[in-house]
Amino acid sequence: MQHVLRAGALAVLVALAVPAGALASEPLPGASLQNLLDIAKAANPEYASMRHEAQAALERVAPAGALMDPKFRIEWMDITKMGEQNPTLLPANVGNTKYTLMQDIPWPGKRDLKRELAHMEAVSSEGRAQGTWSELAARIKTTQAQRYYLRGNEALTQEILDLMARLEQVAQSRYAGGLAAQQDVIRAQVEQTAMRT
Repeated sequence: MQHVLRAGALAVLVALAVPAGALASEPLPGASLQNLLDIAKAANPEYASMRHEAQAALERVAPAGALMDPKFRIEWMDITKMGEQNPTLLPANVGNTKYTLMQDIPWPGKRDLKRELAHMEAVSSEGRAQGTWSELAARIKTTQAQRYYLRGNEALTQEILDLMARLEQVAQSRYAGGLAAQQDVIRAQVEQTAMRT
């Protein structure tokens, strides 16, 4: 019975260890600058909104030069037949019915200008989307550079603190041996305290 439990426990441990090893080999999201930029390009709502706006402006180019919708009109005249009947809208029971179909035709070249204007708006919208991406990428790169600088600055500060601790030890041993004044030890301690705060 104990062998079965041990074998089961071993199988569970192996099953849990395999995914952990696989996860350790994959880089974390945001581990590199390019990875951060890819994530931002795919998930930033402001940039996605600008891209969709640019796509919508591009879709408005083709219908911009189309003719306007035709208009159909029905006019009923003398709906009471000179007062002989109650008012009615049935075409057979009114005095006159007039049917009109109208199509607005713009001046030559006006449709092309509308199409060109819509195309320019699409190009402008695409430019705004690229500008948004450039601003976002610049913010990410600036933040990444600041993070890199702070990480290096932190390592340098820790190295200086370690050197100050060794300097304090040297000053204490020299003071203990009578080779240096006590103020050297105190100065080293004050410098360490100032750097830590």
